[in-house]
Amino acid sequence: METKEQIRKKIIQSRNQMTSAEVSEKSSIIVQKVLKTPEYEEANNILLYADYRHEVMTREIFDDAVLHKKKVFFPKSNADCTMDFYQVVSVKQLESGYKGIKEPVPDERYLYHYDRTDDNLIIVPGVAFDMQGYRIGYGKGFYDRFLQDKRQMTVMGLCFSSQIVEEIPHNQYDIRMDKIVTEEILYSFLRI
Repeated sequence: METKEQIRKKIIQSRNQMTSAEVSEKSSIIVQKVLKTPEYEEANNILLYADYRHEVMTREIFDDAVLHKKKVFFPKSNADCTMDFYQVVSVKQLESGYKGIKEPVPDERYLYHYDRTDDNLIIVPGVAFDMQGYRIGYGKGFYDRFLQDKRQMTVMGLCFSSQIVEEIPHNQYDIRMDKIVTEEILYSFLRI
């Protein structure tokens, strides 16, 4: 089995070869699938990411969520590789942050507080995903740390079909997706 680093390098290289038009077209197909999932439709809170370097584009999800009066939160990364999410009502509230990724300006009034009784959906990016629902990010563990104590939250990964691999090495700290949405297939994984 390839190491996480080998998979990461190969998939990033492949993803970077996509044209902006391909990224946009495939992202739009993925977004339409996301908007039709019961997990999205029922969620009160959507924890979303600002796309970066040919990741699946999320602007249409943001626009739809705001239109449907859902609360939308974006991550702000911290120096200790943790994240806090802040509510955003306009993309103008996002500014260049960690590695140039768009992030909200921290404001305690808009800090996300996890409540297991809410319908929470977190939509996560990834470099690669496998057929068992595991993902590889950029290697810092931001999302795995954030999700460690929030297992009632629905976790949905977005990626292009070229980012799906057979198997990713994983350990007990790696969080498994509930769903992975690509332009070709929507994968669902049962929790055991």
